[in-house]
Amino acid sequence: MKPTTFSLTFCALLPATAALADRIDMPAPVSSVILYPQGASVTRTLQLSAPAGQHDLVIPGLPVGTDPAALRIQAENLTLGSVQLQSARALPDHAPESPAILAARDQLRAAEDALRDFDRAGQALRTRAEALRQRAQITRDLLQGDSRLPAAEIPDTVEQMGALIEDLLNRADEQDYQIAMREPDRQPLLDAIGRAQAELAALRAQVQQAQSETLVLTVQATDQPASVSITGFVPSAGWQPDYDLRLDRSADTLTMQRGVSVWQSSGEDWSDVALTLSTARPQSQTAPTEVPSWMPRFGQPDRDRNQRRTMEMSADMAGVLHGAPAMAAPIAEAKMSTMGVTVIYDYDGPVTIRDGVDALRLTLDDKALTPEVIAEAAPRFDDRAYLVAETVNTTGEPILPGPVTLYADGALVGRSFVDLTADGDDLRFGFGPIDGLQAELRLPEETEGESGLIRRQTTLHETATLIVRNLTAEEWPLRVVDRIPVSRQEQLRVDWSAEPEPSETDPDGRLGVLYWQAPIAAGDTREIMLTTDMRWPDGNELLD
Repeated sequence: MKPTTFSLTFCALLPATAALADRIDMPAPVSSVILYPQGASVTRTLQLSAPAGQHDLVIPGLPVGTDPAALRIQAENLTLGSVQLQSARALPDHAPESPAILAARDQLRAAEDALRDFDRAGQALRTRAEALRQRAQITRDLLQGDSRLPAAEIPDTVEQMGALIEDLLNRADEQDYQIAMREPDRQPLLDAIGRAQAELAALRAQVQQAQSETLVLTVQATDQPASVSITGFVPSAGWQPDYDLRLDRSADTLTMQRGVSVWQSSGEDWSDVALTLSTARPQSQTAPTEVPSWMPRFGQPDRDRNQRRTMEMSADMAGVLHGAPAMAAPIAEAKMSTMGVTVIYDYDGPVTIRDGVDALRLTLDDKALTPEVIAEAAPRFDDRAYLVAETVNTTGEPILPGPVTLYADGALVGRSFVDLTADGDDLRFGFGPIDGLQAELRLPEETEGESGLIRRQTTLHETATLIVRNLTAEEWPLRVVDRIPVSRQEQLRVDWSAEPEPSETDPDGRLGVLYWQAPIAAGDTREIMLTTDMRWPDGNELLD
């Protein structure tokens, strides 16, 4: 007999009545799951052998909130008839929560309050340290800006101000020390919250199980073994890619170890299920936005505005007189980004995903990428160069967005995030600072010009020296990055020169960005002179 597919939207009733049918109680555990970035298709299966004739097949244990319109039922060697979805043990909406749940919620609230108080005290220490350092900086500025002191008073003033600055900085360091000493005490508070959350979730799961729903199928059986599969959609589930990126400079390799984090809050555990991961988004926008007509008009703004206000007031008054509410403005639908061609991952082996508790990480595979490793320094902003790996997505499929854990030569260096990257697109990752490559910016000459009787800023001249020192024992492929101003006004004139000339300007369309790229030997120093001049009309100020 061919499989029969049934949708709760359409139902063909069998001629016999349910009162004459034999009852068969049989659970249908979850056997397979297709997990989407948001949502899941969950399939339950059962096998049965029943005598020929009509039966009521009672399937308990479906989670509360199961959407009957989303259920699809397929049967083999059975003829499907009527379907009922009902609560097994319905509780009134106003039923009070059990004392155990109330106590668990109070315990969770107390644990969260303790962590909140702890973090608030730590933030107070950090604020105090920052305030002390700001006061020390203000004292420095006052000392540097006061040139009216008699020569004889300068030593004493410097000594007093220096002692004040030293005291402020020592007090700020003491705040930092207190913060560091408190840090180990935070993890036990997090653990207490985790235990309280798990206990509350377990109690709620027991209530949900008691409130599960039951599916009743009227079927016409034959003498042959039969099977039934029930597929529904669960919105509270999903998965997200999770990557480990390992750079090995000695082997000149970059390995992307791909995994996924999966979760679900369906109201039941999924035990030993066949798991498929899909990049499809069944809850997202499926059709392009319909473009409305554009009908511009011209007129006198004041008159049109008054006329429109009169019409609106008339419409509001009509609504009051006739008892009709004013129509609200339409709300624009949020437009989600698409993932391109759907990619399917069939996970090897059964998987158990518990309800509302686990954020389970599963390993997928390893992908080898070919890196170009450079040391990149931006002396205007950083005091060290950073290890950077640039590569191309050669996996043959898109790299989905997700968090990345970064390793360089076997050491953990930090966490980052990768955006959606199509096959063949560029990738770039930073693997932390290189302590032996020091960067420095020197500004020996920086002047602002004057014109007219009133002091006005009309020119700006800057001569900057970008310096990188290689204090390591190896040669590095070095890229020095800096910038020049980009004028968006005809009367703002910008001239610049560099010695040596940059190897690349405006990389990847980033206007005003300059690259100097060349190896730097062990013990070497690289210096770049960059001169910038800007001019603008009198009576104006230079704005960022």
